[in-house]
Amino acid sequence: MRGSSSHLLFGFTLVTLAALGTWWFIYFSRTVEVEKQAWLNELIYASNIAALMLGNSENAPTPGPIEAHSPLEIIARAQADSGDMFVAAYPRFPEFGVRPMPAVRAHIENRIGRRRWMVIGESGLMFVLLAVCTYMLYRFIHAQRRHNQRMESFVQAVSHEMKTPLTGVKSLLQTLQAGRVSDAMRPRLLAMGLKETERLEHMVRNILISGSLKADNYEMQLEKVSLRPFLQTFLEHRRSLLTGNTVQLGLDWQCASEELTVQVDSTALQVVLDNLTDNALKYGGTHLSLRVSHATPRVRLSLCDDGQGFAPELAEELFIPFRRALPGGHGVQHGTGLGLHIARSLAERMAGRLCGSSAGPGKGSEFVLELEEA
Repeated sequence: MRGSSSHLLFGFTLVTLAALGTWWFIYFSRTVEVEKQAWLNELIYASNIAALMLGNSENAPTPGPIEAHSPLEIIARAQADSGDMFVAAYPRFPEFGVRPMPAVRAHIENRIGRRRWMVIGESGLMFVLLAVCTYMLYRFIHAQRRHNQRMESFVQAVSHEMKTPLTGVKSLLQTLQAGRVSDAMRPRLLAMGLKETERLEHMVRNILISGSLKADNYEMQLEKVSLRPFLQTFLEHRRSLLTGNTVQLGLDWQCASEELTVQVDSTALQVVLDNLTDNALKYGGTHLSLRVSHATPRVRLSLCDDGQGFAPELAEELFIPFRRALPGGHGVQHGTGLGLHIARSLAERMAGRLCGSSAGPGKGSEFVLELEEA
């Protein structure tokens, strides 16, 4: 319904603007013609007065200008053309008459010609401006509609993503409260509850970070971070959340030095790695390898997986906000669509770079994070 209303409003606005532009062109074109006719009528009136006075004069007329600076001249009837606006000097000298001087008529025609071109030029400019405004209005309506659709999809996704872990945690707490859990099962259930809580916390954190990035008030606290201990702690934490899962997550350290430091915000770096890992798991990755290489002054962190992959030409589309599935049915419909967008934004704020690549659908993917060496 809202889409139909928007299209109806756009159509009405377009017709109104077109009608306004057409009316403007016709009105001012007509004004120029009326102005021309007024000048010609003035000359005809002056010619009639002069011819009347000449026809009642005692002296025979002398061909030539009537007087200095006059737009009229006296000529013989035989010299007059059909378009000269010739007025005979009745009653005494009908063989002579008065007409506007050719230079005056040419001046009027030139002036009217310039006015016509001015109207045409202004009309053309107005139609161009109307076309630009129409295009901008169309883009605005289309962008607003697309934004509304994305926001609706985002709200639905967030509601679903929040409901799932909340339901799991609630069921777990109810089970524990009822005392129906054996001592042997308690650690496993607590681990599952912790996993769901971590998932919920991660999603809320992504939403808050997305809002801060959009408002441009996300504060970075850059510091020197020893990379290997940081990554080992991160991987241990991620493995602890893979309860009941066969996913393998390993570190491939390809640097000559064990003591490698980077200039980053440690919280932002963890968010980036969390989002990359979640994305790999979401798209079917079962073997994840975090490969670290060093080429001064940059450090490369490559997260490789054996998941669904994607067509190479779609690499940049992965980082579009609210994108939750790849075209062609090679995606999934869960998630908020913010993970990779947030990861790239945070990487760029740390003077880094994040890009993705894949050999094609079904061939896994690789996301490379480049950071500044400290």
